[in-house]
Amino acid sequence: MGAFTQPHARPVSLLMPAGIGIVVAMVLLASVGATTFRDGNVALLLGYLCVWVPLLVAIGVTAFGVGRAAGEQSGAVRRFLRLSIRPIDLVWGIAVGLLTRTAASLIEIGVYGSMGTTGVSFGETVYDLWWLFGALLAPVLLAPLVEELFFRGLVLRAVHSQVVTRGSSGWAGVIAVAVSGLTFALMHLVTIEVGNAQTIVVVGVSTLIFGLAAASISLATGRIGGAIIAHVTFNGLVVVPALLAF
Repeated sequence: MGAFTQPHARPVSLLMPAGIGIVVAMVLLASVGATTFRDGNVALLLGYLCVWVPLLVAIGVTAFGVGRAAGEQSGAVRRFLRLSIRPIDLVWGIAVGLLTRTAASLIEIGVYGSMGTTGVSFGETVYDLWWLFGALLAPVLLAPLVEELFFRGLVLRAVHSQVVTRGSSGWAGVIAVAVSGLTFALMHLVTIEVGNAQTIVVVGVSTLIFGLAAASISLATGRIGGAIIAHVTFNGLVVVPALLAF
């Protein structure tokens, strides 16, 4: 926890944009999920944008406040979000990604009786820009970056700072990791039908395990580089095998 330094902005000002961002993202995601689109590509794009835009706006608002308080922008924002990757983060990230994906596969086997039921599948393939976006760029690269910036760069830091300010520094790490992991899992459950208990268990537990693991390595290293690599690995181990099957 020594890698954490307190931000210049007040903790409450950090929590507010984070809370608003996640609520808006979940509401928009649920709305898009409940809407029928004639064009699947439009639904795909909106599904990502309704999450990314609120999260990025929350990050931007907070970063502006932190940068203004510090008297600089880029350096203060980068330090606040702990946006850096070192060679050791590749080791941590790949290891955590592999372990959490293995855990997710075991959960699938335990619930469904087989592995891969929640995996990605592709029908008739049209290799165009939409395919590149939906099959590779969005799930394997863009989503991990945006989500880790928010959940491990903003939420984890904001909650940790708030708990420390309230005088409970001994519990700050545990609470911050728990909140970061729980909100991450909750966002991935929004579009799942309430009656689909098996999928709720599989997706909920799998994303919670990953969220807790990613938050833990981010807190331990003081950087989100390892968490980003872990997320890329976690998602890639579902998407890439599905692509190679065609």
